[in-house]
Amino acid sequence: MDAQYVLFSVLGLPVTAYALCLIASLGMGIGVFLILAKKEHLTADTAWHAVLLALPLGLLGARVFYCLARYKVYNEIGLENVWTLWNGGYALWGAVGGAALAGVIAAKWGRRPVSRVLDAMAPAGALVISLMRFAEYFSGEGIGPAVAVPAFQRFPFAMYDDWYGEWYWAVFMLEGLAALTIFLVLLRCRRPAGDRARLFLICYSACQMILESLRRDSFLRWLFVRVSQLTAILVIAGLMIAAAVKWARNKHNPRITRGKMLLCWAAVLLGAGIIVAMEFAVDGKILAAWPNWLDYLVIALCCCGIGYAASRAVLSNPKEND
Repeated sequence: MDAQYVLFSVLGLPVTAYALCLIASLGMGIGVFLILAKKEHLTADTAWHAVLLALPLGLLGARVFYCLARYKVYNEIGLENVWTLWNGGYALWGAVGGAALAGVIAAKWGRRPVSRVLDAMAPAGALVISLMRFAEYFSGEGIGPAVAVPAFQRFPFAMYDDWYGEWYWAVFMLEGLAALTIFLVLLRCRRPAGDRARLFLICYSACQMILESLRRDSFLRWLFVRVSQLTAILVIAGLMIAAAVKWARNKHNPRITRGKMLLCWAAVLLGAGIIVAMEFAVDGKILAAWPNWLDYLVIALCCCGIGYAASRAVLSNPKEND
């Protein structure tokens, strides 16, 4: 963090512009959630329980996910450092999982449908993610490859690195715009209970597979695998497995046949395999003659295909009762 972004100190701890943006993002997300909670006919107690649980569980989930992804590092420096929260190190997927767990607990306490609580949380979560991504302007994260075209060597397309003296693609802006688009789509979503939350997970996962590939910052990885990409495909696979189990118990659902379900699985697996191959192509290990923009185009098309196939398999029949 550059010193110019440190605004003031509290008890000797620096308060940065990035931290204030995160707090503002959470505040706006809470406001949107409380509004949507009323539309989902949730009681005020259930809504506030979800909020008060989501804040600590989201933070804890983000920290635990990050530390698990870097287990070897923390095992070397001492596992007690996992709980030094002020030293940073958080992962967004862990925050999503922690917030979802908070929604489930709040729903059970309030004896309300879990699907209703998660449906209210999904758009709020997308908005928070969007604003947090935009806030990475102050953190130095979310940077992609170097920009070779002079026309794009300016913000909001790119960020200038004083150390290297080069412009780099502002991937965080793309991530913010993608999450903002998901937020707007979810607000207009009129489907059976639970589908809004499922649609959020599908759209966000599909976006992360391409956007994470563009990042050149301190992203998490296991060997050569990017953790966020792996998590995204596992989330989609989990949703599809749950949908397949539900379909097997409810075969009168006319929305999808066995053949279509198998076709959706084939499309997702094929798309994931092509993305893996294109990641090797980006690194120049295969198809070295291809330009990188073509590799990324193929990845983007595969992500769209995976998202579409997953939505066909996972989302409910609109004619079904809530």
